[in-house]
Amino acid sequence: MTAAWLQARRAEWARAANLKPCPSCKATVLAGLDADHTAMPVRCDPTPLTEMGEAVALLQDRTTYDLLPTKTGRELHERTPHFISKPRRYQVFATHKCNNPLIAFIQHTEQKATVHNDDRPPF
Repeated sequence: MTAAWLQARRAEWARAANLKPCPSCKATVLAGLDADHTAMPVRCDPTPLTEMGEAVALLQDRTTYDLLPTKTGRELHERTPHFISKPRRYQVFATHKCNNPLIAFIQHTEQKATVHNDDRPPF
């Protein structure tokens, strides 16, 4: 049987990343643990970055993370030089710095084109 105190804190210690407010600036951040063993809590800006954005983040001494889908949610995994040099497979996020977002380097997702079957203009 699991101790009651451990069950109460299980959600807090979960490996899955969740949106939470930053304790300092109250901005919404993506928070989670950065590894399965000897994990550290991590806070990332919740906007995925382009390749140039990742380079700027690294120059600003920020760590970058892949957001991997799992059976229990999504997990943050640190991008080491080995993974940074490879083609991307997942969205990339940088560690959060209060009042210093990387807005100019946000990765925009592709939007599906709307098909119009009549003669009306699409606006």
